[in-house]
Amino acid sequence: MGHFSKRQMAGFFVTGAAVGAAVALLYAPKSGAQTRKDIRKFSKRTVDQIDDLQSDLREQISDGYEQVMVMIDNVKEYVEDGKNRLQKLIRTA
Repeated sequence: MGHFSKRQMAGFFVTGAAVGAAVALLYAPKSGAQTRKDIRKFSKRTVDQIDDLQSDLREQISDGYEQVMVMIDNVKEYVEDGKNRLQKLIRTA
């Protein structure tokens, strides 16, 4: 096998890609209009799925934030209660 230059290899690649694209078009089972319609449908479904995922993610983050805030409030109450008990013990000692 001979040694090919980078330029020759690029030429082979481009030629192969062009031949592959031509063969794909010749043997494509659908018309161009139908293929474009399918691509639009696929794109719309994908965008809708991404929108749904984004909404779900926002909802989960919001729920998680609320849970963290409730925990923080509980910890504040616990610390305040402990502080009050300690102050009461100090006063009675």
